[in-house]
Amino acid sequence: MANLDFIKKLYNGKNCYSDHMTEDERNILKIESNVEAIVRDLLERNKIVFLTGNPGDGKTYIIRNLDSIIKENKIFTETDLNNVKNFRETADAIVSLYKQNKPGIIAVNEYPFIQLCKEIKNIDSAIADEIFENKKMIITYNISKTISGKTVVIDLNERNILSPERGLIPELYEKFIKLLTEDNSNEKIIQYNLKACTNESVKRQILEILELAAANSEHFAIRDILGTFAFMFTAGLSEKYLDMPYYSALFEGTNDLLKTIQAFDPIHLSSPELDERLWNGEITGGWLISRPDKWPNSKEFDEDIEGAIECFKNIKRKFFFENDQGYQLLNTQPNEIKKISETFISFENNNKKIKEKIIRSINKLFNPNSNDKKQLLIWTTHKYDVSLETSAAVSSRYIDSSDLEILMPRPSDWLQNMEYIPNHIILKPRNSDKPVLYMDIDFLQTLNEIENGYPVELLSSKYELAASKFLQELNNYNLADENEDGEIIIASRRKSYRQTVCIQNNKYNFEEE
Repeated sequence: MANLDFIKKLYNGKNCYSDHMTEDERNILKIESNVEAIVRDLLERNKIVFLTGNPGDGKTYIIRNLDSIIKENKIFTETDLNNVKNFRETADAIVSLYKQNKPGIIAVNEYPFIQLCKEIKNIDSAIADEIFENKKMIITYNISKTISGKTVVIDLNERNILSPERGLIPELYEKFIKLLTEDNSNEKIIQYNLKACTNESVKRQILEILELAAANSEHFAIRDILGTFAFMFTAGLSEKYLDMPYYSALFEGTNDLLKTIQAFDPIHLSSPELDERLWNGEITGGWLISRPDKWPNSKEFDEDIEGAIECFKNIKRKFFFENDQGYQLLNTQPNEIKKISETFISFENNNKKIKEKIIRSINKLFNPNSNDKKQLLIWTTHKYDVSLETSAAVSSRYIDSSDLEILMPRPSDWLQNMEYIPNHIILKPRNSDKPVLYMDIDFLQTLNEIENGYPVELLSSKYELAASKFLQELNNYNLADENEDGEIIIASRRKSYRQTVCIQNNKYNFEEE
């Protein structure tokens, strides 16, 4: 039962931190990372390496996996600055290493890192400035950057080991199955979960859900990834979630990855005919593991609406994973996130098309009837409380698309092998660093919805505000030109039409579209 007891504690327990694990326990769930090879190379080049990130990001884990080279070369190591009361001593040691051209490795969370750098600055401000500058260089935009000086900062917040190329999700899935199978547990819920999760159809559905969450390009700490698998398989052993099977546990946990997974819960997928049949207990065939033993329309729920709803949620989840028709629900999962992920994958080959689409979508944000992808109009919006119109947008200036560029972030050259998934794109003037429009996945998804005709007034206003600020800054930086013939475009955002006002021969002319 050793494996089961160990896995149970991986969710929100000390077992998810490597400094509480024995060497054997670390090897049980060893996760190979390219960062280890990067750090090894840096230490061999006598660099002082700062590993920063959140608790559970794997800082100590990486150091422990480099134990042999550290001991062999007597490399200065600090695995946890939270336990250091006097930062001055550590700062003195780092400055001494720097001046002697000796390597070192320091694992430190974000706040202690800043405090440590302040102490270093009091001793030698040039070294502290170098450290801060190198921290800024971790992620760049298509600009080659090499290591400056003798210090290196690796922020594990930027590492994303759930990248598709890494293939970690299927690997961990099989590892947890193997560990739990080896234990030969008599716990019924563990036996049930193992029987179901070794079924190829069930496995396919689970991995699809996990990969949908990974496609969000969010950073998840190692503790969250391990905790997710641990909770899915063993939550039913806890008092709070007693006997809860994997197909419900997957959507009930509270760590960052499990909360992301909740967005893909099958209960959110609308299928009226299927829902009615599941409610009435009419789907009796196609169950891969076992049929439900009760249905929401059972008499026991006549006076218990909440109980009936909870029963329905469990049955719909069970259908999704354990019925041979469950793939039909999978096909109704929204695929917007995957489409955005494909944008990052195809970025280099489709840069021009992606930029034109973004420009067209921003124009549509202010004038839904616009199809202009060659010019980004400088829009100003006006709202009047007493008006029947909710809003109007006015434009008299523009910037040509050829004067704009979109860039995607990537690790600097010396970190290029680090597992990384871009999670945003920036739009900026081609020959200037300012202004910059930062577009994360939610922003890009909003622009995609606008492109597909989704009503602007039903979308979050924060992206309109971000776009408006960017457009006005382009104008303030004198990067925009006046519209041809001095025309002024007035767009009605609710009724999707526009009027163009221009002056010809000292007369106003109006055109309406």
